[in-house]
Amino acid sequence: MSMCKICSKDSKVHSKEMWKLHQEPKLCVLCQKKSDGHSEELWELHQQAIKVGAKGEKLYPITLGFGPETIGRAHKWNVPVVNGHVSPYALEIIPIHMHCRKCSLAMGQIEVENADVLNGLCTKCFCEETGQEYDSPFGECPTGMHQGYDLARDWRPS
Repeated sequence: MSMCKICSKDSKVHSKEMWKLHQEPKLCVLCQKKSDGHSEELWELHQQAIKVGAKGEKLYPITLGFGPETIGRAHKWNVPVVNGHVSPYALEIIPIHMHCRKCSLAMGQIEVENADVLNGLCTKCFCEETGQEYDSPFGECPTGMHQGYDLARDWRPS
């Protein structure tokens, strides 16, 4: 009988994968937390998001504004060489986001951290699935509909 160093549970309670994650903590490049802070399902969801988002390109750390450090894929654009110099815009770091498995919209940081609890859904889809009322932190849902008018269709410049 051996006890886990992280959660103080017996090794028989853990699956083999969870035991390995707890004994050899690795850094999750998506959320920058160690593997011992993840459940087995959350670790798999994060690793799947990285695999899908990377598209076989090299990964680099990236910080957007004042947000947390995350990763992005390096995409090389076909930019012509002018006077023997390659443009600094030839390489772009495109951030990798985790997407909701139902609506495919990119998820926020809190949704990414709780993806195992939310079952891979964004908070809006999770509320719809569980029959809860969704209260958007941004007020009305920005769908283009406002008080019965379709803003995309009915808006006319004056």
